[in-house]
Amino acid sequence: MRRFAPFLFACLLAILTTVPASAARPERFVIDVSDPAFEADTEAFLLEVCGYAIDFDATGHIVVIIKTGTSRGVLEVDAYNLHETYSANGKTLVVNVDAGPDLFRLNADGQLVVAITGRSITGSGVIGRTVLNLETFEIEFQAGNDQGDFLERLCSELAPN
Repeated sequence: MRRFAPFLFACLLAILTTVPASAARPERFVIDVSDPAFEADTEAFLLEVCGYAIDFDATGHIVVIIKTGTSRGVLEVDAYNLHETYSANGKTLVVNVDAGPDLFRLNADGQLVVAITGRSITGSGVIGRTVLNLETFEIEFQAGNDQGDFLERLCSELAPN
């Protein structure tokens, strides 16, 4: 569910601008992906991307840890553990494991980047490690097994005949 990185980045910015710099303990919260609202948001996103309705069912969670009061190192960790099923037009695509941490940090130029480790089902499509600059949307580093664009594959495999 790595397409939600920009959403989580927006949350990070909102929290960093409202939490005092002296805060020492990281903030931690859990997003339950089996929540009907989360599934509805994903289905709306897929409708926009693919142009037809796709039913999305997921189990698992995303643990978000936001470090406050720091200007160096990792600012946020999003730890994924998901099982996803996509269905449309009598066809089904299952992602048995979407797992791995996403690490948000500032690069040497002071720009916010996210290091996606594990399966990137959106964006790069790499199972491995991808570092994406969230300000320029350029890939700064990539290594692993390139599975191709997941969203293109999903839309193609579940498309009406």
